[in-house]
Parts: sequence; C-alpha cells; structure tokens
Amino acid sequence: MRLLMRRTSQLAALSAFAAAAAGCASVSGASPETGHSATVASRNSGSPGSTSGGLSKPKSTPTASSRQQRSPFTGIASYVASTHYYITAAVYDRKTGRTFVFHANPGARMRTASIVKVEIMGTLFRQHEVNGQPVSSADQSLLMTMIENSDNTSATSLWNEDGGAAGIQSFDTSIGMTGTVASTDEWIPGSTNLPGWGWTSTTALDQVRIVRDFAYPNKWIDNYYRQQGLTLMEHVEADQDWGVSGGVPRSGVTIALKNGWLPLDLSTYTDWQVNSVGWIKGNGRDYVLAVLCQGSATEGAGISAIDMIASHVYAALGNS
Repeated sequence: MRLLMRRTSQLAALSAFAAAAAGCASVSGASPETGHSATVASRNSGSPGSTSGGLSKPKSTPTASSRQQRSPFTGIASYVASTHYYITAAVYDRKTGRTFVFHANPGARMRTASIVKVEIMGTLFRQHEVNGQPVSSADQSLLMTMIENSDNTSATSLWNEDGGAAGIQSFDTSIGMTGTVASTDEWIPGSTNLPGWGWTSTTALDQVRIVRDFAYPNKWIDNYYRQQGLTLMEHVEADQDWGVSGGVPRSGVTIALKNGWLPLDLSTYTDWQVNSVGWIKGNGRDYVLAVLCQGSATEGAGISAIDMIASHVYAALGNS
C-alpha cells in the first residue's frame, strides 16, 4: 500500500553471497492448503534482524539430471533463517513448465497489502470481457494510477466497481486461487484510513497464478486486456521498482511487477508485510515470481530480503 516510506539502497545486500546452505524448497503442481488461519501465527524464531547474510550461489555447471530437478530456491534457507522473518515464495518457470515453492507449508497465508491490486485489475478485465463492454476511459485512468502509482483511492473505486469482496472472490476462485480470501473489512484493523482490501489473505502460489494469467495466454483474461495489464506493471514508478526485479539487469529484459507494503503493527509502525509479484522475461529466462515477507522491523529491511531472494532466483534460472 502507498504509505510514507520509500525504498532504501539494496546494493550492499545484493552483493553479499556466502557459503552453501541447505535448500528448503519443493516442486509443486497442487493447489495450496486452504485450512490455515488467515493470520500466520508462527514465523522463524527471534526478533526481526539484519538482512546482511548471504545466499549460496547456484552452481554454474549442473548435470543434465539436476537441471531438471534443482529448485531455484535451493540455497536460500540459511539466509531466510538469519533474517528471522517469515518468508514464503513461489516461482513458475515457463521454460520447463515447473512450479517451485519455498516453504515447508506452501499454503501459508499472508496479507496482500497492495499486490491485491493485480486481482482488482484482473476482475475488472474479466467482468468487462464477459459483459462484452469495453473498459471506460475513466476506469483506464484509475487502472493506471492504481498499478503504476499504487494509488489507494483508485483501487477502492475499482474494488467497489468489481463488486467488492464478493466480486474479487468470485474471480479469484474461478482462476484457481483457492488459498486467497478477499477481505470484507472496511478498514485495515487498527486504521481508519487504510482500505480493508489490503487485508486480503493469500499464498505465494496463488500470486503466481494471477500473474501467470497476465504473462501468458489463458481462458480467463483476453490477450488484449493481458497486454494492457502487463504494460501498466512494466511502468511502475521508479521508487516502486524493487522486489522481484532485484538483481535483474534492465537491458534486454522485460520486468512487469506489483509490490505491496504494510506495517501490521500500526501502533509502532513495525512488523512489516512486504510483498512483490511479477514476470521476468529475457536473457534466456521466462518466469513468474512471488515473494511474501512478514516480520521485518522496517519496510526497507523487508525489501532487502526480497531483493536478495529475487537476485538468487534470477541467477539460478539462468543455469536451468
């Protein structure tokens, strides 16, 4: 969500790769679990800490068999443990058709904050496609400010036009986002000015599903609308270009993303939920990545952690 804080420099964190660590990833093609509480009750033990730890560098010359099986999350478990944050992630590799999940419980839910705006956009497009009505110029303008600038007022207008939580939930369920629950709260708990749609709960695997429907042809979102959505996600304002774009060169690569950030403890502005979802294509790579991070003391610390993981994934998928 669009709050007061901006990103801090991630260059030092992105350069800090250390010795090998054991992976904690799995290959997944199944739906995420849906029986968990919307509020994640447990995370790695300890208080939020430094993100200066490194990741094990992916091997540059894997065997043919390992190229088929190795997860791009292999080697991040030790780093994630060092942050003391609760982090879940998922990635779909278009080249192999495989989806990988980082976390022992791939169905663990976290709050969306502003990444739910991709669902708001998808719902609007789907409804207009079904009704055979073009999206109005006024709504096109709202979409632009909602995605490119993460404007909350625009998002609330489109959320209501979509039919609120019921409309979003119907769309999410129809495309297979079985682990996502659209928030029915008017305001985020503890707030009187942060819209309740940011309290929607979701999984990393579900976020990969929705971004895939913008990145690749499917039966839910028409190609015309897909391209509109991707164009908006490729032009987010400069201070929101972080997360899944971490470690990704800007030359020869398409980056379409949406981020979200929210302090879960509004009384102290701590316990941050920081999320990033998006599509990366170029330099021999074509993948959709979602990383959800809960528990950092500041927004910037959560961004650093996601940037680090995204950089690792980009390098790893270059070896696949």
